[in-house]
Amino acid sequence: MKKTSSIVLLVSLAIFVASVQVVPALAQHQGHERSDTHNAIHQVVFHIDLTGSQQVPGVTTDAFGMATVRLIDNGTAIQFRVIVCDIVNVTASHIHVSAAGTNGPVIIPFFTNPRLFSSPQGCKTLAAGTRTAADLNTKASPTITSWDDFVKALLSGNTYINVHTTANKGGEIRGQLVHEHENESENEQGDD
Repeated sequence: MKKTSSIVLLVSLAIFVASVQVVPALAQHQGHERSDTHNAIHQVVFHIDLTGSQQVPGVTTDAFGMATVRLIDNGTAIQFRVIVCDIVNVTASHIHVSAAGTNGPVIIPFFTNPRLFSSPQGCKTLAAGTRTAADLNTKASPTITSWDDFVKALLSGNTYINVHTTANKGGEIRGQLVHEHENESENEQGDD
């Protein structure tokens, strides 16, 4: 009995020690914010809906989508996934710099393919991957001349994703990149 208790205690201690070391590492790689006194890691996740009504001007369409953008590697890269639904003849998707309600130039490409992409019934991943400063178009906007400028625009809500089609060359669906915590605060305020 004493031996079994010792083994259970030892296993419990090993699990605790492993979780103390593994959980922060998992949080870092899954896009959660974390900081400690030795190594401040700031990672931000954006989950956005893409709709025609967010286009400027608005577009009437059955198409919609979702996108996730995550700052990774201490803010030196973004990881992304763009999923589109009920859409045909997609020609491009990318991040633009501009506030909600206005249009702006392309600064980071996600999907540009001479072959058209379609998902007429249901949802498919249009594009996924990682982008870094090497992918940033610093000539498109006088306000975005470096990766740091891009990150500042991203964190301040001055970027958006849109998806262009042959029917809507200026974009068929769009979503403003707003930090999750901003959405949470809006939701908390709305519940009062």
